[in-house]
Amino acid sequence: MRSRLPKVVHEVAGRPMVAHVVRAARAAGAEPVVVVVGHGADAVRAALEGAPVRFAVQEEQRGTGHALACAAPALAEHAGPVYVLNGDGPLLRAATLTRMAEAHAAPPAGGRGMTLVTARTEDPTGLGRIVRGSGGDLTRIVEEADADAATRAIREVNAGVYLLDASVWTRLAHLGSDNAQGEAYLTDLPGAYLADGAPVRTVAPDDPDDVLAANDREQLAHLERVARRRIASRWMREGVTLRSPETTVLDDDVELARDVVVEPFVLLRSGTRVGEAARIGAGAVLDACTVAGGAEVPPHTIARDRHFS
Repeated sequence: MRSRLPKVVHEVAGRPMVAHVVRAARAAGAEPVVVVVGHGADAVRAALEGAPVRFAVQEEQRGTGHALACAAPALAEHAGPVYVLNGDGPLLRAATLTRMAEAHAAPPAGGRGMTLVTARTEDPTGLGRIVRGSGGDLTRIVEEADADAATRAIREVNAGVYLLDASVWTRLAHLGSDNAQGEAYLTDLPGAYLADGAPVRTVAPDDPDDVLAANDREQLAHLERVARRRIASRWMREGVTLRSPETTVLDDDVELARDVVVEPFVLLRSGTRVGEAARIGAGAVLDACTVAGGAEVPPHTIARDRHFS
């Protein structure tokens, strides 16, 4: 990201990326939620101040498998399955996590093994490839750095979103680091489960945007566009009129009542609340403002912490 900030602290739709992920996990019923921190730990803690999460510290960056192992003490009393999510994947929805849980619990081997999210993309650069056998079942995940030309041509990729049974804690101790990065990969877990006869299931999200993450500012901007589009669609379904959805910018926690009308080129920042049948004039920028029901905010208004009645 070429930034002094940890990647997961960069904002999408007015929230740190990691805060979106925590919210999705909790909405899917995950409890407790543990956030593994390393470089920039203080900034991540500050970004999640007040959130109902626990923190685990990864002192050395030795791979995703090692990161999960660092969370084990914080989950010592938890005997059930464990989600593993990416802190830079803010578009992940609770609905996708719920689908994973349903697939994971389904017979005949309900609750055993692991379940993961995969997606198909035209540009799989930088992502782990899903390798399937002749019967269509997953056989392994190959990171791009370790892939040959044929494997790199595969378009089905690993989203890095897992649901693992309780045996994962034992399996982590046996993960090797014989790979291009010299790290312990979570992507080696499917092979470990399959070797013991445990099932490995895959789930595709209803919306492929769920699996998007950001590794640079251009990708971050794309996440922002998708998030804003989702937010606008949600409020229009709730009875809000957006005269120009493509030019309206709504932060994630803005609240709009029924029959609100928002004119073009409006920016409503975090903490803004708009009452029923209020109207926001074109070009207005409201930051942590409240607008009473039936009130009108004049065009081109710029305000912070203000009440309109």
